[in-house]
Amino acid sequence: MKRLFFSILSFVLITFCISGCKMAPSNNNGDTVAASVFTPVDTARLHKLAVKEHKAIKDSTDIFIVGNASDRHNLQLITYPTQRDTLTFARAHHIKVRGNADFGHIVRIKFYINGTDTLISNVDEIKIKGTSKH
Repeated sequence: MKRLFFSILSFVLITFCISGCKMAPSNNNGDTVAASVFTPVDTARLHKLAVKEHKAIKDSTDIFIVGNASDRHNLQLITYPTQRDTLTFARAHHIKVRGNADFGHIVRIKFYINGTDTLISNVDEIKIKGTSKH
């Protein structure tokens, strides 16, 4: 009888030990990344390098290229000479045009400030040496 009691008791203890191991905490963190692996990009250092390499290009303040999105009411202006920025301004009621102000032509713009609005009042075509459209 003692033998049977000890065998059942040992079987129960072994079962508890095996099931206790299943409850141990897991080290599987899933999709997380360790901090030693993930280092964010130092944008300040990249900005300093970009500033050193970048040469300041100066655009004209009143000379533009007439853009293709110009219509009866608005005039699209592309900065000259870099052509990096695009501005759209409304035209004044009576606009004075000297020369040709078609798409792609280089023009000098005179602005008229009406309260809070900035309107275009004069457009003068500029002929720059070395640039020919046709």
